[in-house]
Amino acid sequence: MDGSFREGVESKIKYRNLMYSIDIQSPEFMKYLERGEREAFQQLFETYHKALCFFAARIVRDHSEAEDIVQDVFLSFWKMDRGGFPNVKTIKTFLYNSVQHRCLNYLRDLEIRDRNYKNLNKEELDEDYFLCQQIRADVVAELFDAIDELPDRCKEIFKRSYVDGQEERKIAEELNISLNTIKTQKQRAKSYLRGRLGDLFVYAGMFFPGL
Repeated sequence: MDGSFREGVESKIKYRNLMYSIDIQSPEFMKYLERGEREAFQQLFETYHKALCFFAARIVRDHSEAEDIVQDVFLSFWKMDRGGFPNVKTIKTFLYNSVQHRCLNYLRDLEIRDRNYKNLNKEELDEDYFLCQQIRADVVAELFDAIDELPDRCKEIFKRSYVDGQEERKIAEELNISLNTIKTQKQRAKSYLRGRLGDLFVYAGMFFPGL
């Protein structure tokens, strides 16, 4: 490999690692973001993407459409002048408000608002309702971040069992492992998540039945 090419690659890797070591809440991160550094935008995206998708899905009741809405909001944010945001908190508020606005526009344009909210009372569509969904989205994002930290096999078994709702016997057959291994990996996952999430672990059962 050419020396200059290798140095260039190593320099980019070093810079990317530097970006991800910067606290997203810091003024330094905001400077990188305002300058249009892609690594900073990627870090912002990875921080809020899951929570925003969950938030949008709770409104439009369509996971695919929710993903599209969130992608569009991030794209719009990337194209706009970011100098008007003093900190990440204001960006987070902007992202949630933008997603909420687009979700409601989506429902109105398709004239399906009544059908989507037929089980909701009118008072549930006020700011308190959306604030509640935002809080739930933040909790879910924290849960999935913790799940992603599990070893690959342990994570796969956990997701198959608690996220997809597969039975242990089916998981064992598809992965060609014993039922005892399934049970052991599930216990290890729960033990890790309980320690990693602390008080938040009590909410896990709300999103993953049987946990």
